[in-house]
Amino acid sequence: MEITRFELTAADMTAVDLRDSNYINNKGANLYKSENYASAVEYYRLAAAMGSVHAVSNLGYCYLYGRDIEPNLSLAIAYFKTAAFRKDVDAAYKLGDIYSKEKWGVMDKELSVYYYRMAASFILDEPWENTLYITYCDELLLYPSLCYALGRELSAGGAMNTDLDSAYQFLKKAEAGYKKELANGSEMYAKAYEGVKQLLADPQFDDIRVRYDKYYEEDDEEDLIDD
Repeated sequence: MEITRFELTAADMTAVDLRDSNYINNKGANLYKSENYASAVEYYRLAAAMGSVHAVSNLGYCYLYGRDIEPNLSLAIAYFKTAAFRKDVDAAYKLGDIYSKEKWGVMDKELSVYYYRMAASFILDEPWENTLYITYCDELLLYPSLCYALGRELSAGGAMNTDLDSAYQFLKKAEAGYKKELANGSEMYAKAYEGVKQLLADPQFDDIRVRYDKYYEEDDEEDLIDD
């Protein structure tokens, strides 16, 4: 069996010399997307050693899903916690996701909500109640899965105190964020997008839509103009 030798390129070495951890992490991310997980892990490890918090979080994903390394939940959680301590939104969200499901064997809804709130706090200041603060925060579009989770848990029957105004705004952000991802070819979000649309249509929001939909209709019109 021939073993493929991993070697850094001249550009990689220049990035190392210049302490450009973003370049190294982004190269790992591109390799991950192309399913070259073994090389991606090497770039993530190097970028993490160079100080990239995003690379630390990315290593958490590799250990969680076993991307060319042995799956290890405890290491995944440790990497996510390390990155979350440094205010990485994705890491805090993923901890909330892990503790929200029985799938990983560590389900704890209270802890899940804690990490979802932590992730949101890196983007938003509370209180969220009865304001347009969520609607006007464009950065949330980069985190549709976090918005979906918050919208779900703030809805009736969710694990957080019911706040339909905030729930609806988060769900609208999730819808818009997933729509952008799908337009860019990320079909992995198709199921989640449908789930968001279904929840948005729930009767619990019948008295809420009129207050917020107009803002998102304006955004859709701007997108059409930009296109």
